Amino acid sequence: MPGTKQLYPGPPGSVLYDARISAGKSVLETAEALNLLNSYVEALEQNDYSRFNSPLFARGYIKSYARYMGLDEVPLLNDCDRICRRDEQGSTRRHSHVQSKVKAPGHAGFFLALITALIVWALSCWVFGESRTKELSVVVLDERIAPLLSLRTVPSLGETLLSGGQIKEDPVTLPENIAPAELSFMFGEDVWLELRDAHNNVAVSGVQRKGDALELKVLGPVTVTAAYWPVVSMYYNEQLVELKDSASSNAVRVQVGEL
Repeated sequence: MPGTKQLYPGPPGSVLYDARISAGKSVLETAEALNLLNSYVEALEQNDYSRFNSPLFARGYIKSYARYMGLDEVPLLNDCDRICRRDEQGSTRRHSHVQSKVKAPGHAGFFLALITALIVWALSCWVFGESRTKELSVVVLDERIAPLLSLRTVPSLGETLLSGGQIKEDPVTLPENIAPAELSFMFGEDVWLELRDAHNNVAVSGVQRKGDALELKVLGPVTVTAAYWPVVSMYYNEQLVELKDSASSNAVRVQVGEL
């Protein structure tokens, strides 16, 4: 494997691809080791960051991928930043170019377009009335970890927090329509996190490192326990999960699903 603190030839995706091939690992093996979807590993190797919620997720995935392959992540992350800036600037130029070619319509054309849009909207509501976006449900469950005061004094985070005695599990009530859910996490600091699927099976448990990104697909709804949720960014089927109006403590256990 290449040594640390050196420049790599080619963009990050090519370097990661060559490292995976040299290590004799398949896309599936790499995805399972990184807790990612196969399509995300392929997107990273193709330098296609449009598949992710934001460039921060791409950076987190590249960092985890590079560490897994024994590569120095710094030059890869720098190249990732340059690619993201280039794509953003190209998108801005294309948008400005299209706007410069568009002529302001006259009043008659404007009203005709408005009436047409209203008709199309009404027909769409009538035909596709049942296909509305599902509402995200976030329920804060009874705490089963120590209060916030303990989080500030115990450095080992979740493992120590949960070692104080037997934990009485709440009964799991499964919904009628269990469906796969795509989950994305980004971590602003080291934090302990546990994720359970609709069958109460543990999908993730342990300390997640600052700057890392986690992507996985499980059956929903899910139960998430976080030792300090303000440093965790969570997306459920690409919908941001916000707890600031629901949680009374920074250490929470929540159930997330779609209605």
